[in-house]
Amino acid sequence: MNIVIKRTNEIEAPILLEIQKEAFEDDLRMYEDHNTSPVNEPIERLLRKIELFIHYTIWHNNEIIGGIDVRNLKDNKYRLNRIFLSKKYQNKGFGSEIMKLVEEEFPSAVEWVLDTPHLNIRNHHFYEKIGYKKIGQHQINEKLILIDYTKKIR
Repeated sequence: MNIVIKRTNEIEAPILLEIQKEAFEDDLRMYEDHNTSPVNEPIERLLRKIELFIHYTIWHNNEIIGGIDVRNLKDNKYRLNRIFLSKKYQNKGFGSEIMKLVEEEFPSAVEWVLDTPHLNIRNHHFYEKIGYKKIGQHQINEKLILIDYTKKIR
């Protein structure tokens, strides 16, 4: 599985935005979170995230297939703010390898946090399989509840 993650270059933003929209379109239909959905993110906002935060592009055989947005929470704690893959690469076993690569980028990390939609049972199973524990939840709108996860490294 020839997967590589590299810090995002702003010229990759238009491709990443299209993949992000594709990856989250089903969630937008299900949860109707128009104000917070990655589908509705303008290119300017994505460019700002690339500039301000730790943003990676996911490559497979020299093709951009997704992106990762990581936030430094201080004290060696990090938030996986967003991870997305093109639909043609979803559910094919790429997730575990990508998460391993992300964690390897932060060898001093002591804790990771993330959240995922309450109805996305496949995500829950995946994150729990790789060591994340459910710690709570928070409501975004009438239809969307995000489940909060943490993974302690040390």
